[in-house]
Amino acid sequence: MRRISIRIFVFDSYIRDYSMLRERQQSILDAIIREYIRTARPVASRELARQFQFGVGSATVRNEMQELDEMGYLKQPHTSAGRIPTDKAYRFFVDYLIEDAMLSAAEQRRIDEILEMDEEDMVIKELCRAVSQISGAFAATGAIEDTILYKSGFAEILDEPEFGDTAEVRTFSRLVDFLDEKIGDMRARIDDDEDCVFIGKENPWKEARDYSMAMASWWHPAGFKGFFTIIGPKRMNYPKAISLIHYFEERE
Repeated sequence: MRRISIRIFVFDSYIRDYSMLRERQQSILDAIIREYIRTARPVASRELARQFQFGVGSATVRNEMQELDEMGYLKQPHTSAGRIPTDKAYRFFVDYLIEDAMLSAAEQRRIDEILEMDEEDMVIKELCRAVSQISGAFAATGAIEDTILYKSGFAEILDEPEFGDTAEVRTFSRLVDFLDEKIGDMRARIDDDEDCVFIGKENPWKEARDYSMAMASWWHPAGFKGFFTIIGPKRMNYPKAISLIHYFEERE
């Protein structure tokens, strides 16, 4: 199976830091990220030690979290006792900690059934809905050869805690509208076979730099090529997004 190439936009210092993380620190960071993706709540050392079997007590976990904080992988919001991942942590998670993410059998079957449809417009529309629902994020899907762009998941993603503020809703709404202007750029990136995961400031468009975005291509058996873009909070479900990318690659 050909592995996906995730495009990486990081500084050299990031790569040096990655090699310095001890195995236990990697396990703790992995657990924090997965827990924060699931709950959207800062993660405390005592809670982490209780839920996961690290083989050490909460004091050791707290010390490791403090070191991860000092290295730039975690941050402490306001006066909360817990910590949340930084962009740097999410990048490490995407590049090194997600192991062979796969769609469920039912999700694979759903994708297969859509790609068996004959009508291009219907394929794009249904694929957009499926990608959004599987990833739990906002999705835009189109064909490389034309300007069709379907969007799905806007109402659902606004239920996420990050959008409790009306200002955040307005910002994300502007980004959704902005995608129509960028459809040509999206097609060009995917046409160059750039399967990409952008986190925060790595995003090529400044309008998306408060979010994370995944982009990849897909092929219909009839021969036409399309693309999808997933956009969500930086707390997005990266394993699901990458599972989708992997599965479409396997079908090529």
